[in-house]
Amino acid sequence: MKESYSQQDLIDFKPKHELFFGMDSDGCVFDSMTIKQRIFHTEIINFWDVQAAEADLRKVAEWVSLYSPWRGLNRFQLILRIFQALNESGTAEIETVSLEAFVKSGVALSANELAKRIEQTGDAELQKVLDWSTEVSRQIADVAEMPVFPEVFQTLETLREISDLIVVSQTTEEALVREWRMAEIEGFVDVVAGAELGSKAESLIRAAVGRYPLNRIVMVGDAPGDVEAARAVGCLFFPIIPGDEVASWVELRTEAVERLYAGTFAGAYQENLIARFNAALSPVPPWA
Repeated sequence: MKESYSQQDLIDFKPKHELFFGMDSDGCVFDSMTIKQRIFHTEIINFWDVQAAEADLRKVAEWVSLYSPWRGLNRFQLILRIFQALNESGTAEIETVSLEAFVKSGVALSANELAKRIEQTGDAELQKVLDWSTEVSRQIADVAEMPVFPEVFQTLETLREISDLIVVSQTTEEALVREWRMAEIEGFVDVVAGAELGSKAESLIRAAVGRYPLNRIVMVGDAPGDVEAARAVGCLFFPIIPGDEVASWVELRTEAVERLYAGTFAGAYQENLIARFNAALSPVPPWA
């Protein structure tokens, strides 16, 4: 196994099968969203000193992180959206100008890029975000092992025989490699592509576009960003539906694979999958 992965691993990718799957990780392969978000939200409370509003903050942050169309964002995009939701709801008043500028800057949204921005600007608010991210990463690394959803192993085992697979995620590269390795499933994939290697769409393009027909490339994920990545590439999308993850993994290795071979995945079946997925996430908070 490699110590780490790079963009060059995607550029040099060699097809071995006619099908290609890009797999998201958190909330898709790993039942880790609740664990990680609890750490995220606790450290927001600690770093921004909003203990007085803890109950309301956790309610807002949980909806944004797990049950809204912003589920699955990169951690810097996500904390920005949480701050905006907190400000809009009157729960807290947190400055977001510098963070928003960083998120919209077009650079890879990684701790290294954030550190470069801080070095250039000396921005105290960005420093707080970086310190928060560092502490979050430290605590996540201390989690003994992230649980894998039931049926994932069986599905990856089936897909490995008939397709090429890579991990495509906006989680940090270090965390991805550690979690896939600890769960003993890294061997099912050829490349682990995290946030430092680029966006999900960029990683899919580097590894698969031009090497497979677009109707043989499938993005598998649990968040709207995964749908957007598939649309940006022009490939297919299969959702691991929040709250129905186990059944989703079974459907992926059975009906979805059959439809890929039969040429009936695109069209009505794909549209129904996306409609079912969209129904699981609401753009309106439950308290509105």
